[in-house]
Amino acid sequence: MKQLLLTALALATGLSAQNAGISLSNLVDGFVEVPYAPQLVPQSGITVEAWVTYDDATIGTSWRYPTIVRQNRNAGQESFFLRVQADNTNRKVIRWLVNAGTRVSVDWTFAPGQLTTWTHLAGTWDGRTARLFVNGAEVGSNPGSGALIDQGDVLRIGKGSDIGTPMEVWNGSIDEVRLWPFARSAAEITATMHQALSSMPGQVSTWNLDFSAVDSSAGRHATVGGAVAYTTAVTALTPETFPGLAVGNGTPGCNGAIEAATSSVPKRGNPGFAVVAQRFPAQASTVLLLGLAATSPPLPILGVDLWLDPAVLIGGFTPSLGALGAARLDLPIPAGLPSGATLAAQFVALDPCGPLGLTASNAIAFSLL
Repeated sequence: MKQLLLTALALATGLSAQNAGISLSNLVDGFVEVPYAPQLVPQSGITVEAWVTYDDATIGTSWRYPTIVRQNRNAGQESFFLRVQADNTNRKVIRWLVNAGTRVSVDWTFAPGQLTTWTHLAGTWDGRTARLFVNGAEVGSNPGSGALIDQGDVLRIGKGSDIGTPMEVWNGSIDEVRLWPFARSAAEITATMHQALSSMPGQVSTWNLDFSAVDSSAGRHATVGGAVAYTTAVTALTPETFPGLAVGNGTPGCNGAIEAATSSVPKRGNPGFAVVAQRFPAQASTVLLLGLAATSPPLPILGVDLWLDPAVLIGGFTPSLGALGAARLDLPIPAGLPSGATLAAQFVALDPCGPLGLTASNAIAFSLL
């Protein structure tokens, strides 16, 4: 029997108030380390973001590459990193780099002392362009092509390579590190940069760093190594738990099971909200189904599972498809919609590896905050 899942929508803000981050010194080895998982090197694009402070006055002129986030600690094998490119001259340059077979990087030069106050940094990659954002505004971009190269190994927060330890340790504080498996827009980054997120669906990782190294969304928990201190002198953020849930499973296709996500929290008046799914084949024909509720068990149709209740189906819409198979439909949320209104979304696409040439994502059901 069909079971409406509206009652399961998570409306409570289960995340405790944002009140901590980590502090490190470039003179002492310290880091937060996440065990390797393929989801840490998403093939559909990526967004990496964090709040940081950085002390350039005490970095000195030894060789230094203070790192916020880096995947793969081995020299020359990184999939991506976000760091200060200080070199041996105390250069004041934030660098976002992705390795898609060829390395694509974006630099932003900051003024002496500019990062001693909390600053939000984000880097994105969509298979065509690497972009760097500071406090939600794009400050640079460079073109490239391809998916991230995955050579395994851990993801580090607060340190890069072990070469010349601690030459790549951060020199300041880091808070609210996030990894999204698709490129986000400036509007989407701005929509959540002042929120402390948890329970985000779709393989999104949220390391809140509130006196722990827990991933409050995807469960990819980290461990702390070396001299890592917690600080409560952090920027004030609003705790937000995603008001919904993922329903069912995606159908396996050429690039694996299709998985749906959202690009931010569904709040009234949020212009930066979209429904996104990853792992579609390039140039696939896709449709996004929207309804008022999800259902379980699903309704099997043409070899895929329909996780939306057909009795309250709104209709189908054509999403855009990125170079790396990330499909998205922008759904700006007007301020006038009633709080508590519910929606459910599921993607369906032509995929030669799927049953009967079709594949579908799981569903995302949510209510408006």
